[in-house]
Amino acid sequence: MKAMKKNPEVDLRLKYKTALEAGMSLALLITIVLFFSFKTFDTTLTLPESPDITIETIEIPQTQQLQKPPPPSRPSIPVESEDDDLLDDVTIEETEVKFEPMNELPPPPPPEEDEVFEFFAVSEKPSIIHKEKPVYPDLARKAGIEGTVVVTVTIGKTGKVENAKIFKSLPMLDEAALVAARKCTFKPAKQRDKFVKVKMNIPFRFKLK
Repeated sequence: MKAMKKNPEVDLRLKYKTALEAGMSLALLITIVLFFSFKTFDTTLTLPESPDITIETIEIPQTQQLQKPPPPSRPSIPVESEDDDLLDDVTIEETEVKFEPMNELPPPPPPEEDEVFEFFAVSEKPSIIHKEKPVYPDLARKAGIEGTVVVTVTIGKTGKVENAKIFKSLPMLDEAALVAARKCTFKPAKQRDKFVKVKMNIPFRFKLK
């Protein structure tokens, strides 16, 4: 069998390289023509020169407020006397002043009340010398009432009870406790080596046998 040969004029592979070179040359030529066909515009923009600015610092002194002086006193206007016969030199006669004794003198001022200290506030606490035993009330004894009554007493500078009041109450036994508290005596309290009044509580126990 006889082999067939391709006509070189019809073979596209042989013409591919030539066609590629021709296309690239044509494209380069068109690019050069277009580049030189447009005019170039040279624009030169001139910026204004920046002004020379100088900054100066000025020290401002502190403002001082001046106090205005007080206004001058108004001058006194002399008043003309209505009496034309008034002499220039007047002599005042001597007068005798008599002090009469007062029959009724004003009452003296009330004495100042001594401060009453609390039991814990004094330097030397009061100590009891005699504690009166309360009398058991018959009515409370018959009712079978027992308990403790606490009385707050004010001890004077001499150690005697000046005031007494109920601190812890128990019905039917309060009055007997107050009577016994007023009859108690104490060694007085001291504050800075000085006798003072002081408050303290005294318990009174009521118990049936």
